[in-house]
Amino acid sequence: MNLDPHIAETIVTTLKDVINHEINLFDTTGTIIASTVRSRIGTGHDGARLAIRTKQTVAINDEHEFRGAKHGINVPVVFNDSVVAVIGITGERAEVEPLGNVIKKMTEILIRENWDLVVQYDQRARVSNLVSMLKLKHHDDELVAYYGSILRIDLNRPRIAIVGRADFGEDEIPDYDSIYSMLHARFQQLKTSFFAISEREVCLFVDERDERAVSSLLEGIREDAKRTLRKSIRFGIGMAAESSSDYWRSYDEACRALEWIEFSDDTYVGRYDSMDLGLIVSSVPREEAERLVDHVFHGLSDDEIDAFQVVFEAYSRHNGSIVHCADELFLHKNTLQNRLNKIADKTGYNPRKLPGFAVLTMAFLLRRYLKRSR
Repeated sequence: MNLDPHIAETIVTTLKDVINHEINLFDTTGTIIASTVRSRIGTGHDGARLAIRTKQTVAINDEHEFRGAKHGINVPVVFNDSVVAVIGITGERAEVEPLGNVIKKMTEILIRENWDLVVQYDQRARVSNLVSMLKLKHHDDELVAYYGSILRIDLNRPRIAIVGRADFGEDEIPDYDSIYSMLHARFQQLKTSFFAISEREVCLFVDERDERAVSSLLEGIREDAKRTLRKSIRFGIGMAAESSSDYWRSYDEACRALEWIEFSDDTYVGRYDSMDLGLIVSSVPREEAERLVDHVFHGLSDDEIDAFQVVFEAYSRHNGSIVHCADELFLHKNTLQNRLNKIADKTGYNPRKLPGFAVLTMAFLLRRYLKRSR
C-alpha cells in the first residue's frame, strides 16, 4: 500500500497539533513524503529504511547516527501486517521515545480511516461505472460481468430501474457527496439493490424482491432531500427487467415516466406501466413531432398559437361546454365561438368536430412537450 501524499500531509498536520516536535512521514522507500519542515520533503533517510526492514523502532542518537539525520526516533507504521510508512519524531530520545507508541497508534488509526474512505470511494466508482454500462442497450457483457463479480452483485436477478431528478437550477452545482450519503443510508435495508449518481440524476436498480419497499424508500428519499438539500425530487419507475442484458429497457422506461410527470406536473412518482397518453407522446420521434406541429400550425406566430392553446385547453377542460368555457375565460359565448371558428379557419382542424379535436389535442400537446425538452 502506498500512501497518497495528501493523506500523508493530513496525518502530519494532525500529529503536529498533538506534539510539539518536528515530524516526518516516510513512504516504504524511506523517502519523506510529508513533513512539518517542508524543505525535507523528497529526501531519503537510512534510519527509516532500517525501521521498514526490521519492523522495529529505530533510535537516532550519538550511538546510532545516520548521515544527515537529526536525533529522534523512527517508528514503523503497520497496516494489514505490513509496514506502510514510518513516522519520524525529532528530539532527544528520552523525550520523544515515550511518545512513540502513542504516535504509532494514532497514525495507524488515521491511515485506517483514510483507507476505509479510499475503499468506499473505489466501491462507489465501480458501481457508478457498472450502472453507466447497464443504462446502455449495447454494452460490453464481459466488463459488466467483471464488475458484477468484484462487487458481488448477481446481475441475473430481475430488477426495476428508478430514475430520480431534483429541481436544481441550471447554474446550481449539486452536492453529490451529500446526495450519495443520503441514498446510501436508505439503501442499507436493500441488500441486493444498488444505485449510482451521475449528471444530475440518480439511478436505482432495485431487486424485484424489494419492490414492496419501493414506495417507502422513495418517500424517505424525498423527505431527506427536502430536509438536507432543500429540494424536491421526482422519480420515474420502469418495469422489471429479467437480467442485466435488459436493464437498459427498464432504465429507458423510467426516464420516459419521469419526463412525463415533469411535463404534466402531476405527482412526484410516475410509473411507466401507469402512463396513458404519455406513452404515445414520449415515444414520438422529435422530427415526427415537429412535422405534425408545423403542419397543423403552419403560418401562425407563437403568440397566435399560444392564444389558440388557451382557448382550446379551456374548451377541453369543460368537455366542449361553451357556457362554462366562456365563464372561465371571461368571454361572451359569441366571442368564444368566434375564436373556436378562427382556430378551425387558421389550422384546417375544427375543435368542435371529433376528428379535428383529436388532431389539435395531439398537436398542442406535442408542441408543449417539445418546448419543454429544448
